[in-house]
Amino acid sequence: MKTFRTLMLAGMLAALGLAVVDAQVPGGLWRFGTTGAFAPQVGNCVSILAMNSSGQTGTDSATPCSPAVITTAYTNATTGFTAIMALPTTAAATALKGVCDLYWSDSNTSGTAEFGAGLSATPTDLWVESASSIGAYSVPVYTVITSTSTTAVTGALAAASTAATYYTHLSFTLQNSATAANTLTIYAESNNASYTLTVAAGSSCAWVP
Repeated sequence: MKTFRTLMLAGMLAALGLAVVDAQVPGGLWRFGTTGAFAPQVGNCVSILAMNSSGQTGTDSATPCSPAVITTAYTNATTGFTAIMALPTTAAATALKGVCDLYWSDSNTSGTAEFGAGLSATPTDLWVESASSIGAYSVPVYTVITSTSTTAVTGALAAASTAATYYTHLSFTLQNSATAANTLTIYAESNNASYTLTVAAGSSCAWVP
């Protein structure tokens, strides 16, 4: 009797116009190709190279699949950058695209929020564009980072109301050097130690497959 898994796979193959032979499709068969540049790494996305009656063949995409998410609110009442979250580490000799969605508020309308980025190793380049919704038009900011120093990637973002939650979107591309893996960390700071900047739970960053 065919198992449910075999039937599901048979349906997928049929949709692709491929035949299925029961003896050739062990449940859950997955093979990695030998042409990929990166060895299989737990947590990375997989690129499908082939899908046929002998199973599926893929290679490691070198893009981490798990997002970074804060499940409790981040707060900062200092005038220096502190870490909000770190994205999964990326391999050397890769170029990856990533995004962040940050939801934040300030305890005082005289307060401003500023977000930054820092790397664990010197990249070839990290290109960052930020766009924020703060109740009035905010010019997007474009930043190029070539060091491990924590660098501001937004301007000083003013809160028009203490009751509102604002939104900042970061879009970035990281080109790693040929020799060093890299971890990207996102930071924030307030302009006054008397004002509390809060980044809401559910804010997240991720590498895009």
